[in-house]
Amino acid sequence: MKSHEDISARSDRPETPDDGAPSPRDRVRRRRQSGIVSKDRDFVNALGRGLVVLEAFCIGDITWMSGMEVAERVGLPKPTTSRLLQALTGLGYLHYSTRRRQYRLGVAVLSLGFAAREPFSINDLVRPYLKELADTYNVHASLAGRDRLDVIELEVCHSLNTLMTLRLEVGSRIPLAGTATGHALIAPLPQTEIDYLFLHLKERHQKHWDELRLSIEKGRQEVAQDGFTKASASWSTDINGVAAPLIFPGGSPVYALACGAPARHLPATKQRAIGQRLVAIAREIEARLQAGEENERES
Repeated sequence: MKSHEDISARSDRPETPDDGAPSPRDRVRRRRQSGIVSKDRDFVNALGRGLVVLEAFCIGDITWMSGMEVAERVGLPKPTTSRLLQALTGLGYLHYSTRRRQYRLGVAVLSLGFAAREPFSINDLVRPYLKELADTYNVHASLAGRDRLDVIELEVCHSLNTLMTLRLEVGSRIPLAGTATGHALIAPLPQTEIDYLFLHLKERHQKHWDELRLSIEKGRQEVAQDGFTKASASWSTDINGVAAPLIFPGGSPVYALACGAPARHLPATKQRAIGQRLVAIAREIEARLQAGEENERES
């Protein structure tokens, strides 16, 4: 996992003398670089930067951005960003408005999104359970995954009582640290991955990291003991949440089943009842997926 700070870098081609040794100007430029996309020699930096540019349009509520705004958001030089924007626009991943003189995501991004979802029936498998949770407990119910330091909503179901309060839809993001969903996603990870993740979370949440780390550790203990974790007044001061990890067979990424609602509609007793139901649903889904995988191997 790489944060935007890790993967933003200047893409100007270094100037070197004819003998291949770096020039003084090149050495100064290297010292001023904000970072390197990857040290893996097989990593294509230009491709990585192009994906970072696309991701810039997925953060926050901004739909349209100018080239300068994109450059500032991703930390790349304006000429480099301009070339990436033109290439992505030409391929249909971005749309440029001559009237606005700004960019937004293009239709080609949708085709990738649908292609990513189509081979996996997990959304179709989980949706009935989410609807049951939303209708039974009057909560926002979701299937969530992790994207770097954020939780991203992959499938959602609303109850009528929470629709106007929780404005979360597919693709919405909430913090990883300090939320029940985030802690459920972190809890099953191996310790080496958690340690690496904590380094980046500490950098993002410097002022509140000690408090957030304690809440994450508490969430991990709750998952180990009860199979689910709870959070009160987490990502929004009036929102309570409860979540349980969903672990697929075959070593695929960890997902989370989660429910949230305004605090007055989700007290501790209701959180526990929902948490127990989330664990039961997760075990049922995992068993169905395991059976499907075994049937595929036999056929």
